[in-house]
Amino acid sequence: MTTRSTKEVYFPGVLPVTDLPADIDLALPKNSKLPLNQQHFLLYIPWKEKYLALVPDEFQNFFKHIISFLRVRTTDVHTAISSGYMEELISKIGKPLNKRVVALALFLHDSGWSKLTQIEIAQSLGIKGLKLNGVALKPKAKHAIESEKIAREVLSSYQFEPPMSQNEVDLICKAILYHDKPEAVVGADKPLPLEVQVLVDLDHLWSFTHENFWQDTVRKGIAPSEYLKNLAVDLDSYFVTSEGKQMAGKLLTQRADEVKTWSKKGNLKQF
Repeated sequence: MTTRSTKEVYFPGVLPVTDLPADIDLALPKNSKLPLNQQHFLLYIPWKEKYLALVPDEFQNFFKHIISFLRVRTTDVHTAISSGYMEELISKIGKPLNKRVVALALFLHDSGWSKLTQIEIAQSLGIKGLKLNGVALKPKAKHAIESEKIAREVLSSYQFEPPMSQNEVDLICKAILYHDKPEAVVGADKPLPLEVQVLVDLDHLWSFTHENFWQDTVRKGIAPSEYLKNLAVDLDSYFVTSEGKQMAGKLLTQRADEVKTWSKKGNLKQF
């Protein structure tokens, strides 16, 4: 088991002194107009070039082309880290699919957050516990619609080789509109394309990663031990392929080991 050091983070008026793993960096947007006691919802992981290495080589130029749409809500880091699981998930599923469609849908699926206000972004994270409330659901639905609009604009102007077909564009946009709706994918009358299913699972794997787990304990104001319980429940509803769920289960075990190790050492302050 890897032993990691911790550090104290403190944002005066926004966040009490809190211990986090030393490799988790958080920052606040400059000149936010939100009340101080709500700005913790806006804490993000700053982009570093190390994350670009996680993006498959053949898609890095496109990723850099659209990264300006990914600067809010840790979307750039989220998308890069999730793309690092793409080859593994596709390999485990073992069925033919269009990898380019999956990759481009993943890169663009949260681009719509760039069109929302800080208030809407804060509302989308304004939860403590398992379920999103009505206030949070509205911006989450809006960001998918805005992401689909951005995707159509970007995909129609970017010079792809080989050229992008209209069927590919439509499938990418369909995946984007469904990415936050695992229940709709599972409950569809006819099975949705595998590319849609893979995007849903790649997106939700992010919640179980080292980076997002610890970020969200702070953003959402929830104790790590409690958040583990939440994710254990979410495991049954977040994923639409058995392979994605299996990968998330392994990540959840890793997070549980982290919380257990640091709590025993007395390094981890609980909220």
